[in-house]
Amino acid sequence: MPEREHRGNFEERGEPLATTGDTAGVRPGGSGVMAGTPVRESEPWIGSWVAAVIAVAATYGYFLIFAEFAFLEWVRAVDARPEPLRLVMAGLGAGGIGGAALGAWRFRRESGRSQLAWTLRLCGLAALVTLAADAWGALVAVAVAVGLALGALTVILAAVLRGAAGPARLGTAVGAGTGLAYAGCNLPMVFQASPRDQTVLAALLVWGASIAPRWMASHDDGPAEPETAAPAVARWVVLLLALVWMDSAAFYIVQHTPALRAVTWGGAWALYANAGVHLLAAFGAGIALDRGWRGRVAAAATVLLAGACLMLEGLLPSFVPAVWLYAAGVSFYSAVLVEYPARSGRAGIAAAVFAVAGWMGSALGIGMAQDLAHVPPGFVGVATFVIAAMLIWRGKRAAVVVLALAVATGADGGRLAAAESDLQVVRGREVYIAEGCLHCHSQYVRPEVALDGERWGPAAALADALAAQPPLFGNRRQGPDLANVGNRRSPEWNRLHLQCPREVSPGTRMPSYSHLFAVGDDRGEALVAYLASLGADTVAARQAQIAAWRPRPDHVTEPAAAARLFARWCVPCHGDSGRADGPLAGKLSVRPADWATAPFRHVPKGSDIELVLSRIIKFGLPGLPMAGREYLPDADVVGLARHVQALQKTAGRASVVPDQP
Repeated sequence: MPEREHRGNFEERGEPLATTGDTAGVRPGGSGVMAGTPVRESEPWIGSWVAAVIAVAATYGYFLIFAEFAFLEWVRAVDARPEPLRLVMAGLGAGGIGGAALGAWRFRRESGRSQLAWTLRLCGLAALVTLAADAWGALVAVAVAVGLALGALTVILAAVLRGAAGPARLGTAVGAGTGLAYAGCNLPMVFQASPRDQTVLAALLVWGASIAPRWMASHDDGPAEPETAAPAVARWVVLLLALVWMDSAAFYIVQHTPALRAVTWGGAWALYANAGVHLLAAFGAGIALDRGWRGRVAAAATVLLAGACLMLEGLLPSFVPAVWLYAAGVSFYSAVLVEYPARSGRAGIAAAVFAVAGWMGSALGIGMAQDLAHVPPGFVGVATFVIAAMLIWRGKRAAVVVLALAVATGADGGRLAAAESDLQVVRGREVYIAEGCLHCHSQYVRPEVALDGERWGPAAALADALAAQPPLFGNRRQGPDLANVGNRRSPEWNRLHLQCPREVSPGTRMPSYSHLFAVGDDRGEALVAYLASLGADTVAARQAQIAAWRPRPDHVTEPAAAARLFARWCVPCHGDSGRADGPLAGKLSVRPADWATAPFRHVPKGSDIELVLSRIIKFGLPGLPMAGREYLPDADVVGLARHVQALQKTAGRASVVPDQP
């Protein structure tokens, strides 16, 4: 093969390749190379380079389609509870970190190709063992085994790549392998396959690639990677940690949010397009890496990945499909993730990069996604700022672009918070559908039924209701209509009612949904956010309805019957005698007034007390825990208003302590 001058990172840093007295990159005696002259190295034959590409593609493909995707889906199919999934993920991460450390400790350059072949085979075996695990305890053990094998594989692969691909073509080998892996995993027949089929495919992939190391060259006589000192390694580990963290969270959320998944990976042609973007971006990144532009590639990856996240959340206009930016950004940084430790040729540096940035970054990203159900835009801003800081520390002009994005992302706090809330609402609507809420509740106020409008709020246009995907008219009314529940019930009331319905509404048929609020489960809060959003555009109209309402009783419920109604509906919060000592009073953010010592808080002086109390009983106090009883007839509402006044007078007299003689 022709000899080439290798410049790479040295040219970007403005450093000489070798100087008198500096032996880095200078062959020992007998090479014919004089001190102070550029180093020339013979490149490995093309078969060795191809073998390196195959090994990179197989390793990345195994991680993407199995370890990051099919394995977790398999776990979820065996046990869908969040606690087992967290334990399995912890086992996978712990195994990966341990495997990276083990790979660095046991790596021997003279037997590196053999070690690479055997770790590829072990990864395939670990994948197939998954198919026999049918309990979460067994899956935790399998997760540790998968992590150990894959952790060792990545370190050993990085340590032998430099010799196999040659320093001058290392970046293109990594880029080609990375692009092939991502492109292959995005092919519809692979991406849409069942977890079982994906697991078998991943095992066959690494087993087939285990023959590649026999064609790999093992010589390594090129210039050394200059960024191997501890501060430089720390900079790259932190930078890559931020990128992996952001990517892992985004991927998990998009994959588990049907609305986002439809936009991102919906349809065969979209998957083919994604595959093409991955392939071209990764190969382009590889070429740039061989030219010594690692800092620029990392900066471009940050801008693309952060931009895609902000597009998906509606903070940036989608001038191109967000998934294309996402695919390109992921391919860019994934190439850097392998090329940097491989360029050093040191197993210890590879272990540090993959253990911290790879395994810890993935665990942090997926954990954040599970807890928050979205990538907080504020986190995107922090991550880009951290990456900019690392690039500035490294002295790269590319940091200016990344820093500008970080500042722009963090500057619009109101829009970021709004976008976070919107994602929570989307997630809550999915929970509403999944839990079958539409079987008992409707979301359609019938405009031709006057009583509907009085009870549930203003009617929406039929076209708007039909435009929802899917429409949520509901098919029965076991419970109240929820079309405007956001301006009839506070989030606090909905949360309590979902968790302990019979404490809040004695005698209700509604079952408890407390399981949605278990530790680590975000579904309950997402459902509360969705309910709060319903009717947000009818608040003013509803307030006008309430202000215009007056009771029309043909008669008023008798005091004894009103007392029974109070005991059923009001005692849980107000207590038997209106002293704010009911069983739910202590759980409320705003405790009810003690009628013995305080006047009615929401009855203006000089107003018609009975009318104001009747409106509060009928419609509640929007934004406060006090809920209305819209379905009560006017006679009961007025009877309750009079009973409440009588209780307040009685409690007030009882609280007066007579003067001592």
